[in-house]
Amino acid sequence: METRFERAPETRPERPPRGASALWGAPFLLGILTAVAGFVLLGATFFTSIVTIYFVGMMLVIGGIAEIVAAIRMRTQSGEGKGLFWSFMLGGVLTTVVGILTVMFPGAGLASLTLLLAGYFFANGLFHAITAVMDRYAQWGWDAAYGLISLFLGVSIMSQWPASSVWLVGTLVGIAVLFRGIAMMSGSLALRRGIRRVTA
Repeated sequence: METRFERAPETRPERPPRGASALWGAPFLLGILTAVAGFVLLGATFFTSIVTIYFVGMMLVIGGIAEIVAAIRMRTQSGEGKGLFWSFMLGGVLTTVVGILTVMFPGAGLASLTLLLAGYFFANGLFHAITAVMDRYAQWGWDAAYGLISLFLGVSIMSQWPASSVWLVGTLVGIAVLFRGIAMMSGSLALRRGIRRVTA
């Protein structure tokens, strides 16, 4: 008597093709590198602050020159709109001068940027705290807490100025880069789960 053994069907889901793995693998690896770069930047806040202020200065110079060129082209092409021409031209010259001064005097640029950030934290925190307490909408306590923390941060930065300009900008840039890397890793893992559902 002949006995036949039938092979049970494969129930394990197929592995995604290599092309699908590359879709999430490359962003995940880039996210790891970005997060590591964020940790490195947080460990060297003064260097990060100096590099950031030079970058901001160069971007201001490039933007100002582009605005001047746009004003000249507008004047030669249309021959009208003198108000727009002078608006673009003066704005471009001012932006270029501010960018050059920022590159030439990075310490003063850092101090000015730190004051701007401190003012932003103070004003933003005050606005959130007052509106949350007055309106008392759903979960207003979280918004009020955020406002108080931002308010405290603004006051702390102002009280330590100009010493706070050494670490503030670099710390904010490092935190931004770190969380960008974490977000990239999280998004790539979500993409991986979606690919597995599709190929299962």
